[in-house]
Amino acid sequence: MTEGRRNILRIFGTDVPGDVGIGEGLRNIKGISFSTSKPILKEAGIDPDKYAGDISKEEKESIEKVIKSSNIPSHLVNRRKDPETGKDMMLTSNDLDMQNRQDIEDMKKLGSYKGLRHRRGLPVRGQKTKSSFRGDSSVGVATAKIKKKSESD
Repeated sequence: MTEGRRNILRIFGTDVPGDVGIGEGLRNIKGISFSTSKPILKEAGIDPDKYAGDISKEEKESIEKVIKSSNIPSHLVNRRKDPETGKDMMLTSNDLDMQNRQDIEDMKKLGSYKGLRHRRGLPVRGQKTKSSFRGDSSVGVATAKIKKKSESD
């Protein structure tokens, strides 16, 4: 490590190692992918090859500002046309988790097909249930107890 480089950059509740590029380091934040990290840095005016440990406080604040204000193309945000506000938003870490949980609860209350599947603990996205999603039992596996019982008869 060079002089003056921090070991860790703390951004949106996530520790980004200081010895990786900021473009790659942003991907450690939940909700930011490979395709969204580049436009975020471009909008903030930061070189993507710069090390995360070399980011100044002003640059860190500009990254946070870009993510919070969703000043990136709408096809790259992770929450498009929010049902409540109708806006495109970029959510990260805890906000993303809470919003996902709220969406599932809303589906359950509404009684939609997906909500009913969530309520019953069944697969939501069309998977077959003949041999999967059976809880703690297996299909087609004879246990040692059953084999011993059948041998003694």
